[in-house]
Amino acid sequence: MGELRLTGGRLKGRKIRVPDNADARYTSSKVRAAIFNLVGDIEGCEVLDLFAGAGSLSVEALSRGAKRAVCVEKSGRMAEMLKENLKKMGLDKDCVVLNMDVIYAVPALASKEDAFDLILMDPPYDKGYVSMTLEILRSQSICRSETLLVVEHSKRERLPDFINPESVRSKLYGDTAVSLIACG
Repeated sequence: MGELRLTGGRLKGRKIRVPDNADARYTSSKVRAAIFNLVGDIEGCEVLDLFAGAGSLSVEALSRGAKRAVCVEKSGRMAEMLKENLKKMGLDKDCVVLNMDVIYAVPALASKEDAFDLILMDPPYDKGYVSMTLEILRSQSICRSETLLVVEHSKRERLPDFINPESVRSKLYGDTAVSLIACG
């Protein structure tokens, strides 16, 4: 088992567990800190974390003052590790973990009229998930007027044409691109 250190908020410096898995890619501390510096104050925000993995982005968001988080993770093993990390940090009452595929989770949340202030998305790189997921988000009503969407993706993977380039701010960190998209 590996560990990732939280970069900010009330739990700064604490570590969450992540599996040693050659197939998984975890957001580095540098990129996580950069994401939350770009996003700014998230005090009281409601967060949706898609492709949540072991929960580094959602735990970081809750540490930094988010009110609640909903995490979507398809892998049962990763969803269990995420639940363990939340419990260890005392955040299990502030976060719901949906062990299901994003293509089903987003419509399910929309059908319950759930909406979010911040949507975090860190899918596997170069597999087409960015375009597919943005299309699903576009077709569902889970954004508020000021919702910010943060997409972590490979610098080789372009955002789909339906995303207005004027609504996007991107930064590069090695092979990783972080794109902030204003949904409103």
